[in-house]
Parts: sequence; structure tokens; C-alpha cells
Amino acid sequence: MTTAAVVAYYRQQGEARISYAGHPPVLYRRANDRTWAYARPHARKGHSDGFPLNIPLAVDLDTLYSQITISLTPGDRLFAYTDGIIDAPNPGGDTSGLARLKDALDATTGAPLAELKSAVLKTLHEFTQTELIQDDVTLVAMEIC
Repeated sequence: MTTAAVVAYYRQQGEARISYAGHPPVLYRRANDRTWAYARPHARKGHSDGFPLNIPLAVDLDTLYSQITISLTPGDRLFAYTDGIIDAPNPGGDTSGLARLKDALDATTGAPLAELKSAVLKTLHEFTQTELIQDDVTLVAMEIC
């Protein structure tokens, strides 16, 4: 199954537009906030006028993909990642999860982006206690200038 999160930043409008196709939510943090928030669409059921909504790519040709808009100012940050980060298992079979990812990000508030990404990977390695080979592990951290 293929999922996607599409993030487009429009500098002149000072906003990011995000669409999901079955992908975990992008996280964002305002420059003055101490915690990260999930960029989630407004709560809706799984269909819109009879068509599937935001399901993984190529599952149904009639899928509609909603778009959310987040206003951003200098210093705000976005963090996108693949499900290999939140689905990584530990030796007991538990998965890393969104809460652990958010905790790792919250613990590095204000750190340079390279340190933030390293902290997420360190947290993941400590949790899994092994190499991350079960799934792809991709992350992108961005700061608005």
C-alpha cells in the first residue's frame, strides 16, 4: 500500500497546504509554542458525497483528497515522516507510535533541525533496540524563514 502526505508552502501567503492519502499526520510547531501539534483535517467520516476520502493511493480511483491550510510565520516548523517511524516495533512487539514521536519532538523544542532529527532517530533506536529494517524510515524537518 502506498500512502502520501503532500505539503506545499506558499511563502507570499504565509501558509502551508497539506493533503493526505492514508498517511500519518504532519506535525507543526509555532515559534512561540513549546509543543508540537498534529496537522489533521477536520473530523469527517470516511466518505464525501459517496466517494472515499483520503485513502491510500490507487485503492479507489474515485477517492477525494481534502486539503488543510495552516498559516505559518518565521520560526514555525513542520515535521513530516513515514510510517516506518511510528510503526517500528520493540522486542516485545509494541510499536513506537505517534505519542513517542511527539514526545521526542517536544523534548527538543528550539534545537537546530539537525539535532531534532537526530533526537527522533535516537529515541527510535532506543525503543526498538535494533536496526530499523522492517520499513522505510524517512523524516523531513522544515523551519520557516
